[in-house]
Amino acid sequence: MRVVLAKGVSQYGSLRLHIDQLAAAFTALGHEAVVIDLTAPEGTMPLVAALARPTDCFFAFNGIACEIAATDFVRQSGCVYACLYVDHPVHQLPRLTHDINKQVLFFLDRTHVQFMTAWGAKRSYAHLGFLPPGANEIDEQVDTSDEAFARRDIPLLFTGTYRGPPAPGWINWPESPAKSLVAEAAERMAADGRIPLLEALKAAAAARKAHLTQDLLEGLSPLLSTVQMYVEAYHRHAVLTALGQAGAPVEVHGLGWAPLCAQYPSFHHAGEGSFAETLHLLRRAKMVLNINNTFVAGGHERVFTAMCAGAAVFSESSRYYADVFRDDGSAKGREIATFSIHKPERAAGQLLALLQDVPAQAAMARAGHARAMAEHTWTARAAKMAKVIEQVR
Repeated sequence: MRVVLAKGVSQYGSLRLHIDQLAAAFTALGHEAVVIDLTAPEGTMPLVAALARPTDCFFAFNGIACEIAATDFVRQSGCVYACLYVDHPVHQLPRLTHDINKQVLFFLDRTHVQFMTAWGAKRSYAHLGFLPPGANEIDEQVDTSDEAFARRDIPLLFTGTYRGPPAPGWINWPESPAKSLVAEAAERMAADGRIPLLEALKAAAAARKAHLTQDLLEGLSPLLSTVQMYVEAYHRHAVLTALGQAGAPVEVHGLGWAPLCAQYPSFHHAGEGSFAETLHLLRRAKMVLNINNTFVAGGHERVFTAMCAGAAVFSESSRYYADVFRDDGSAKGREIATFSIHKPERAAGQLLALLQDVPAQAAMARAGHARAMAEHTWTARAAKMAKVIEQVR
């Protein structure tokens, strides 16, 4: 199978590295993988030239270059357009409205697939499926011994952007039923981090003795990114504030951290960093903190990458992690430690206890590493993608 992969602009370079590692995974599986960089001076011309040759699949993240996939030139070629959306689809709805032949869409949360099934009921997609991202890796082999783990010099690492206290983007909208629905959905999601957007909207509508029809959902859809952004910021702020108040020693990399680091002396900002640099930081970290951005039934790349790098993971819980990782603090073989996003103070206590037990961290990191290397690499994800693509093709 010949796969053309397009990469564009990405914060911290994360999606660009995903493309490179996914391409390498396809190659390792015996496929031909061609990577086109859309940020190059030539723009889209190399992509068009690559797609002019017989191509089985055109792949991108988050709907990049979907306009090209929608052209008659690509449609008539019979090429499959495959995409993995690594954010909630409400952030990318304009890209999801294009009429694309043989469109295969993957999402990193099962509730995102449910949202798309409801919102996109009138649209034609060849496949809507759940597929978490894979772990990004560097070539150097990981030493998972207790001795090597003890030499790691970053007790707790978090990489990402601090968005500040949550701001309700709808606060100045004119009063309307839509504003009321949006505000209540956000309130429900903030109060209980296990509720996804579609479920929160259905509950808010039911409270008004209404039904969330496909037409109503489509009418509300331009407003829903505001809900997601609010809830994502709300939970990240709540967890980080609780950790700061508890004095958890967190080394942070990314944007927006100055206010929080000034408020909590136990937080150390070590620079903006890039995604590629993070892969080396993970080899130095004993434990990695993960906050899912409301992925209640899915997985964040940070978890798999940290495990493959030999770090222990302390993560917001999700129904997917409960399915694929062992989280039993009282038994050997624990692969991950999870916390409830709506109980941040309890999460801080859990974390401080874990930080005092380095042998337990080392054992968890070793078990997590074995599981992630066996099941959660980009090679494992590429094999699943290829199976779907070949069925659709």
